[in-house]
Amino acid sequence: MQEVAALLRSAERISAFCHENPDADTLGAALAVSIAAERLGKQAEVVSSDPPPPGLAFLPRIDTVRSTPALEPDVAVVVDSGEMHRIGAVLTTHADWFERARVANIDHHVSNPGYGAASWIDASAAATCEMISLLLPELGVQIDAELATVLMTGIVQDTHTFAHPNTTPRTLRVAATLLEAGAPLSAINRAIYADKPFSTLALWGQILAGCQQQHDGRIVHASMTTAMLAATGEQPTASEGFVDLLGSTRDADVTIFLKEVSPTETRISLRTSARADAVAIASEFGGGGHVRAAGCTVGAPLDEARTVVLAAAERELARSDAGGR
Repeated sequence: MQEVAALLRSAERISAFCHENPDADTLGAALAVSIAAERLGKQAEVVSSDPPPPGLAFLPRIDTVRSTPALEPDVAVVVDSGEMHRIGAVLTTHADWFERARVANIDHHVSNPGYGAASWIDASAAATCEMISLLLPELGVQIDAELATVLMTGIVQDTHTFAHPNTTPRTLRVAATLLEAGAPLSAINRAIYADKPFSTLALWGQILAGCQQQHDGRIVHASMTTAMLAATGEQPTASEGFVDLLGSTRDADVTIFLKEVSPTETRISLRTSARADAVAIASEFGGGGHVRAAGCTVGAPLDEARTVVLAAAERELARSDAGGR
C-alpha cells in the first residue's frame, strides 16, 4: 500500500482507469481515487473505455466518467484489472499517453502479475473498493458520504451484499465504517439487485429458458445472444448479475455464462464451488480473476466458444476429482 500511496502523493495529475465493461467495483474504486485526488489538490479524472451501466447511474459523479484521458499523463491508477489490457481499447488508442505515464496498479485478483511502476495486490480483499477504503486514511483523506457511497457500492456487488465466501471480518469492518460515514446500504442493494426493468427480466427469462447442464449436473451453463438483446431491447450490461442467479443451482460446481459479443467473440463469466478453480478454467483462454469467480474472452463464435470452455470445465473437474490441486 505504501508504495502506491507514495506514487499518488507525488502526482500532480491522476487519471483513474476502469476495466472494460465496468462494474460497480472498478467504477467505485476509480471514482473514489479521483475524488480523493481532488481533495488533495490534484487534477483528476476517471476513464472507462466502455460506458457505465445504466443501473449505476445513482453513483455520485458517474456523469464525469470519460472514454479517453483529457489530462496530460502523470500517474495512471488502474483499478480492479487483473491484466493491464483489461482497461480496453484506450490502452491501444492512447499507447503514447501510457508510455509517458507512471502506472499504479491496485487490484484484488489473485491472477494479477503486479504490473506498473507501483502495485498493490491483495487477493484477500473482497473488492478493490475495500482496498481503496483502507488507502484513503493512509493518504489523509476523510471518508464522507460521497466516498462511502461509491466504495460501498463496489463492495456490495463483489460480495453479493456480503453473501459470497470472499466476505471476511475485515470486509465487514470496512463496510461498517462506510455505513457510519453515510453509505445508503439498503438503497445500494436494491439498485444493484432488485430494481430491474421488465425488459431485463424478459432477457433473463430467455437466457434461463436455454440453460443446460452436464456432468451429472455439476456443470451448468447458459448463453446470451445478440438476438436476445435485440428482441428485448436491452443492452449487454443488463446481464450483470445473471451468473450469480445461475450459480445458485444446487449441485453445480462450475457455472458458465457465455455472452455473444460478435460473430467472432464471446465473453465468459465463471463461478465455481469449493470443488473447482475458476481461474484454472479462465486462464486457458488468457483470462483470470478469483478462485471462485473469473472471466475471459474467447475469440470464437458462441457455439465454438461453448464447446471449448465446457471441455476446459470438464478437465478442471477431472483434475479436482483426482486430487490434482
